[in-house]
Amino acid sequence: MDTSDRSARGAAMAFDVAFAVAALLGTAFTAYMISDSWGGGYAVPDTAVAAVVSLLALGRRINRTWTAVAGLAVVAMAVLGSQVADLPQEPSPIASLALAVLIGSALRHLPATPGRGIAAGGLAVILACWVTGGFRAVAVLGTLAWLAAVTVGASMRGLDAGRRVADKRRRAAEEANRQWDPSRGLVDGHSGKRRGSQQG
Repeated sequence: MDTSDRSARGAAMAFDVAFAVAALLGTAFTAYMISDSWGGGYAVPDTAVAAVVSLLALGRRINRTWTAVAGLAVVAMAVLGSQVADLPQEPSPIASLALAVLIGSALRHLPATPGRGIAAGGLAVILACWVTGGFRAVAVLGTLAWLAAVTVGASMRGLDAGRRVADKRRRAAEEANRQWDPSRGLVDGHSGKRRGSQQG
């Protein structure tokens, strides 16, 4: 594992820790606000949804496709349930943040078609939030989270592709350097002997 791999893993771990802390604090704060304005019982479904989607986001590396699909399904059911059961509007800010992590990860790492499909599913969930709950802060935050996920995910995908091309060129240059000794001429990469008249 080279330095770039260690750096990438360190950054991913730091992101997960920061996200876990934000999810824990944000879920607790949202539960308090809902309990204060709606009543304690109304905070339970919202907290459960946020917790499940956050856990899926933290476990996204297990399977980026199915964790994203599961997150979309949970949030979609929460949006429908909030309308049917007259619960606080979904997805909550933390559920939107967790879903954004799943969508951004899918766009960055999955093949183009499934990645775009997951992003489209996220947009459908946000539109359902607007239709069922109207213009409220929850819908605005969910929309902003989706836009951020698409922007960051697509941007990181482009950067990763650029890095792969640069690494491929670097390896090709290193291989060429191994087979060419400037002081002695062309060298056979397998035998270590110079080619041409000096052999044999």
